[in-house]
Amino acid sequence: MSDLPVRSAGHRSVPSFLRPKPARHGVPVLLQTAREREYREMEQALRASGGLAGTDHVTGLLAARTDQPISRLARWIVAHEVVSFEWKAGTMLPLFQFDLAGMTLRPEVTAAIRELEAVLNDWEICLWFARPNAWLGDAAPVDCIGVDARALHDAARADRYLARS
Repeated sequence: MSDLPVRSAGHRSVPSFLRPKPARHGVPVLLQTAREREYREMEQALRASGGLAGTDHVTGLLAARTDQPISRLARWIVAHEVVSFEWKAGTMLPLFQFDLAGMTLRPEVTAAIRELEAVLNDWEICLWFARPNAWLGDAAPVDCIGVDARALHDAARADRYLARS
């Protein structure tokens, strides 16, 4: 049978490339669903601290302060000074990492990232900042930024230690 539209009995058949693909059952669908839930969780938890932004938005913010915004952001990402992750064909960054007034890095966030990067990937680090943390009295680490840098660092260090054990 051809994939081209064919008229018969007053309607067209739908080409195969336009037909919805059958749902896949099993682990990949479950993982995708879990990842989407985690993304929504991050999005909601980080909203008050600036939310998530794509690289175009972040380089736009940097452009007012440097003549090489793409290079600066790329250096921060490669050096693991900031957390970034892939989402729907784009790279996303949580804005809590930046002091938006000067588009500089928040040192307490970079210190926490340094503690966690050996045991968590960037997605997991972002989730770590978004979720309640027992070391912080069940506050989310993102809510401790600018409030208690020492507690934030200690929580990251403790969780790194536990992840390695």
